[in-house]
Amino acid sequence: MLEAGSRSADQPPAREVAATSDEDLARLVQRQFGRQAHSYAVSPSHAEGKDLQRLAELLPHDPHLRLLDIATGTGHTAFAMAPHVREVVGLDLTQEMLVEAERLARLRGVGNVRFVRGDALDLPFAAQSFDLVSCRRAPHHFADIPRFLQQVTRVLVPGGLFGLVDQTTPESQSGADLMEAFEKLRDPSHVHALKLSEWQQAFEDAGLHVRHLELDMEERDVLDYLDVAGVDSGRREEIWNLLRQAPPAAVAMNGFHECDGRLRFERRRVVALTAA
Repeated sequence: MLEAGSRSADQPPAREVAATSDEDLARLVQRQFGRQAHSYAVSPSHAEGKDLQRLAELLPHDPHLRLLDIATGTGHTAFAMAPHVREVVGLDLTQEMLVEAERLARLRGVGNVRFVRGDALDLPFAAQSFDLVSCRRAPHHFADIPRFLQQVTRVLVPGGLFGLVDQTTPESQSGADLMEAFEKLRDPSHVHALKLSEWQQAFEDAGLHVRHLELDMEERDVLDYLDVAGVDSGRREEIWNLLRQAPPAAVAMNGFHECDGRLRFERRRVVALTAA
């Protein structure tokens, strides 16, 4: 079942090493996403995924509101929300991502979005600056989730809303361990994906009140998923070995299966709306 396939990315064979400090992680994130910025700009899953549509549905549509999109990447969430609010500020740590976002904004003629460089764990904004905050598909790269959520609550006005989408793992530890190992081989800047129950606890600890919580499932082609991250041939082989040797129950929990000769899996994500 779990065969490597013939497709591989044209990436140098040098291996990334695990980050040992916040500064190392920041450099690793910028290197990883800087070299793949265009891939994320054109990725159908990132640009058109149903989790994006769902997040845009959950957040209020009000022309008086100001929204901060944290870890905006190439701006897909910012662009989705721009028609529905007064202003969107997209923040990202990686300059190459912001260059792509600004290019897309010009191409689409979006005038109420601006992009700034900054760290999700140290937001460069005054307290109570935004009515809404969003963050999509990024917190698993953050070294300190409590600190991130504290920053979210700090910049939100009282009663402001925070919309989150991020990958999550099965509640079963064996299923979670397999997906964490898979993700860290795919992307060395991956830190940790929280389980749904862990997100609930994190929101509670941060004083954020959950208004809506759901699990989104997206079937992904494994090779395409590796290509977006620019996974080199050495790490691909490690991934195939990981999947071959994993407990069958853990493989099944994450939805790995063959379809028309291609290996696929289920990408699970938490979609949440919380209030400060």
